[in-house]
Amino acid sequence: MHLPRTGEARFGSAEQALFPHGQSRTADSLVATLATRAGMLVLPEQERQAALGRIRAYLAGRPETALGEFTLPMLTGVLRARRL
Repeated sequence: MHLPRTGEARFGSAEQALFPHGQSRTADSLVATLATRAGMLVLPEQERQAALGRIRAYLAGRPETALGEFTLPMLTGVLRARRL
């Protein structure tokens, strides 16, 4: 589905799989990670700090994330195509 459909076929049918897993985090570690994302890095410093403050407040207000360590649900998608 993500491979070119023109010319001579070099790969067989693509296979896709999804793998759910989790990552142990704290509110501070999650906020620190989010602070490194491009969307945050391009904000003016005052807006960036305000946005991170809102995220921190949200996490502090949720029972799942307010009391220290929690598991952040993750999903990894894999696409494989074998060479013909």
